[in-house]
Amino acid sequence: MLVLIGLLCLTGAFFVLVSGIAMFKARDGLSRVNVLSAATGVGMPFLAIGVYLRVLQTDGFLWLDLVKLVIAILGFIIMSSVASNALTRAAYRSGAPIDPHTSPNALADESPDRRP
Repeated sequence: MLVLIGLLCLTGAFFVLVSGIAMFKARDGLSRVNVLSAATGVGMPFLAIGVYLRVLQTDGFLWLDLVKLVIAILGFIIMSSVASNALTRAAYRSGAPIDPHTSPNALADESPDRRP
């Protein structure tokens, strides 16, 4: 069990670390928001599951802990998608420069000038 907990926590930490490194290498704000999704969508749930298993091992099973884990994982996944979408739109609308190789650029198609 301890090996599984370690693997889950190390995998989660790996995703967070890789996302952090990738943020420094991203060329524009949109890409930085995009690489953050791996940390919040995959890394944090792995860490939460690892911590839950550790609590399960030390304190035993409690329904409240399981409910907290499920809420936390759903929160990470929902927050990741909604926040990255909102941050990307805000960055684009603020006029932040984007990489010219960004394709497809769906936000450019939603500009007020192109709306019917």
